[in-house]
Amino acid sequence: MKLLLSLLTVILILPATAANTDPVKASQDTVIIELNNNSKIVIITKSRADLAALENYDINQMVKDLNAQLSDSVEYMEIQDGKAYVNDDSEVEMKDWKINDDEVRIKLGGVEVDVDPDEMDDWDDNDWEDRKKVTYEADRVDKTTHHFNVDIGLNNWLENGSFPEGNSPYSIKSFGSWYVGLNSTNRTWIGGPLFLEWGLGINWYNWKLEDPDYIIQEGANEIEFNLAPATQSGQKSKLTASYINATVVPMFDFSRGRRKITSIESGGLKIKKYSRKGFRFGLGGYAGYRIGSHTKFVFKEDGNRDKDKESDNFFLENFRYGLRAQIGWKGVELFANFDLNDVFSSNRGPINTNGQNAHLTAMSFGITL
Repeated sequence: MKLLLSLLTVILILPATAANTDPVKASQDTVIIELNNNSKIVIITKSRADLAALENYDINQMVKDLNAQLSDSVEYMEIQDGKAYVNDDSEVEMKDWKINDDEVRIKLGGVEVDVDPDEMDDWDDNDWEDRKKVTYEADRVDKTTHHFNVDIGLNNWLENGSFPEGNSPYSIKSFGSWYVGLNSTNRTWIGGPLFLEWGLGINWYNWKLEDPDYIIQEGANEIEFNLAPATQSGQKSKLTASYINATVVPMFDFSRGRRKITSIESGGLKIKKYSRKGFRFGLGGYAGYRIGSHTKFVFKEDGNRDKDKESDNFFLENFRYGLRAQIGWKGVELFANFDLNDVFSSNRGPINTNGQNAHLTAMSFGITL
């Protein structure tokens, strides 16, 4: 039920100056409970169906919490987001949790985990069996939200708009050439279905050669892909580069930020899973700076497995920039990155079949968690 998505306000008015104000006017969706001549409980809902759903809530606990927090100097108070007053056997919406100073909160993609160490000390299997699980939809759109996500996919590079030929020394093996990005992302609502996703992250390109018998080396004037000695049998050869990255992507989200939320609470453990609804897409850009790079060559020699690893700049461009596309449907989010500048510095790329320095541009695609 979407009870808390409707307007539900419980107000306790104590004897004070508020007693001289006009009472809330009763209407079809307003219930006023007279406690005595000076105190009332006012319940406002959008429909009588929502009013009936109050049976699922522990009103006594609400009043106890109000009593505990009210002081002589407080004359008016509202119960805000932060506590769940749902009976154990109810399947209705829970409010967002407020995290205490001694709790630990972990957010990854669409999953949020809160752990209270003190309560977890006494946690056992029975707590999990008695867990409270609630699924509901959230229609509220915050101006700006923050989350941490992970890009996982594959990468390659293009030469003059197409993949290098299979017999090229620098031809890439797509499966196994992993792209990984760790992103701290903000999502700002502009208006209507338009959002702006922006943030910083660190990502890694891994270019794994199709032919593992080639060694990637820094030559005198350009990057070189040389055959390994005859005594060595190549098992894997790759070039890895890491970048710190800034990204800005305007997004059209036709569900306007609505989300499906599943909440699980068990003792000191609280888990929330967020799933977006509807269709969304966006196109933006990114710019990054290289913070590290290395090569790795794994081989067998005389029946023994060995590896060589070397760190250097390998004539890689320090700066990179390009276009990023994102598309999503409900809980699935896909991405694609296309660099607009070359992977290697000018006239430092590998020598191609025409005897010229190849212009290689990076690309990657995959899924965002």
